[in-house]
Amino acid sequence: TYQRFGQYFTALEQIRLRLESEPLERRELDRLCGQLGIPGDFDVAQICWRADYDVFLYQQLRKRAGKMYLFRAEFIFELQRAIVVEVPELGHATYVFAKLNDIDVFTRLYAKTTKEDIRQNRDGIAERLGFLGRVTHGANPRNWLRQLKARVGETVDYALALE
Repeated sequence: TYQRFGQYFTALEQIRLRLESEPLERRELDRLCGQLGIPGDFDVAQICWRADYDVFLYQQLRKRAGKMYLFRAEFIFELQRAIVVEVPELGHATYVFAKLNDIDVFTRLYAKTTKEDIRQNRDGIAERLGFLGRVTHGANPRNWLRQLKARVGETVDYALALE
């Protein structure tokens, strides 16, 4: 991987710096990478991926998502009935928001706030973003998935949750 993509380190660092202040949608990131000469099979999720991230959490959200944005060390997923912000790492929580008509409006507003502000609803930010709650990452990822499905309005198969 280093031999293939190490030569693009400077370009990827420029993208990472941009992601510190601006959420970018996956297709836009693919376009930027193409302009920088990065091979098309590069998974843009790797731009903010960390070694201790949990692949299960990420994959469960990715397969449900229409659009995906990267922002700082987070992933923002537009699901069918909700918007989910995820840092796929134990010790974090999945933040669930009502789906707004325009996810670009959501991402711009989200980029200007903090999770602490959302939890405390400072200046009504939680209401403006449509914050529904958090699903904490626990020791059992199946419990997280069951709670997430319930929170985002998916049918939960309780027989699978008992396994």
